[in-house]
Amino acid sequence: MELFRFLAFLAAVLPVAYGAPTQASNSLHPKVLAAMKRDLGLDAEQATARVARDIQASEVIELLRASAGNSFAGAWIAEDVINVAVTDAALASEVTAAGANPVIVSSSLSKLEDAKLALDNIDIEQPKTLASSDSAATGIAAYYVDVAANKLVIEALADSTAHAESLAAQVGLAASEFEVKTVDAMPTTFATVIGGDAYIIDRAFRCSFGFSVTTGFVSAGHCGSSGSSATTSSGASLGTFSGSVFPGSADMSYVRTVSGTTLSGTIDGYGSGNQAVSGSTASATGSSICRSGSTSGVHCGTVRALGATVTYAEGRVTGLTQTNVCAEPGDSGGPFYTGAQAQGVTSGGSGDCTSGGTTYFQPVNEILSTYGLTLVRG
Repeated sequence: MELFRFLAFLAAVLPVAYGAPTQASNSLHPKVLAAMKRDLGLDAEQATARVARDIQASEVIELLRASAGNSFAGAWIAEDVINVAVTDAALASEVTAAGANPVIVSSSLSKLEDAKLALDNIDIEQPKTLASSDSAATGIAAYYVDVAANKLVIEALADSTAHAESLAAQVGLAASEFEVKTVDAMPTTFATVIGGDAYIIDRAFRCSFGFSVTTGFVSAGHCGSSGSSATTSSGASLGTFSGSVFPGSADMSYVRTVSGTTLSGTIDGYGSGNQAVSGSTASATGSSICRSGSTSGVHCGTVRALGATVTYAEGRVTGLTQTNVCAEPGDSGGPFYTGAQAQGVTSGGSGDCTSGGTTYFQPVNEILSTYGLTLVRG
């Protein structure tokens, strides 16, 4: 009963928060505002209101996830509406009381996530040389739970659709519980960085800073292995990779910096000042999100799927977030963020910022919890 009263309270106050900015429009970084106008068609007032809505929506979703238990089937934001899927129609009134739109579906989120986990544990055969002519059209590129469709989606190259279907059957999914999508290319990591906030690994190649933590900074795992050195572009020592995971359960790394390093809780604004970081509340599917990278600058889009598994040439990586934000080689390790909330570090994807593309990021909260780190806040 207490939870129901609290949800009813949220239903009364959150629409007000979503309908108008909680702060002046200049509370978002000018570069972020410009990117959201370019990529999402939002003016300053709309962008500020949307970011406030997206962050607060996460709180509503987490409350409903807890109250729905095994009947919870996922949540997403579309057309300014929080949609919450449940398998038990009796929960519809509780979802409505929280200010969200109930969607009754057949498969719980836990069932689809269990099927995805089962795929993660299968040794999926991939072409050994993806660039060769006889294997260019084969490969399982990625798979993830599409909560809006209530299905597990498997992305595959043209000649691997039958393989994808057999994998879905192998993990116990019926035809109505999965979808195979054909993609044109396998994902690649954005491993070469030029310009901007860059650092050099083993004096050989560069990546982007992700977020500062109190003892160093975090970035992508494919940027360096444990023990690798990190230096500035001018050659000054930054520190050493104290932890790195890639491929496998994550694409994350932590560099412990040397004494005297200045650690700023901000994101590069590329000529328009810096964006302060104030926390790391994770955004829901459908939320707006932006990315800053040393090759392509600031670009924005939306979150498309959580917990995706991606197949790179080096191997599979689980637990990534899929977005429709573009990125290019050299953006690896750079920060993803919603407003002032840190979301993750750029992993890889496909496409570019001329034609558009898909980019995945490693959620930052997993990095922080894995290594026991604390964000530096601006």
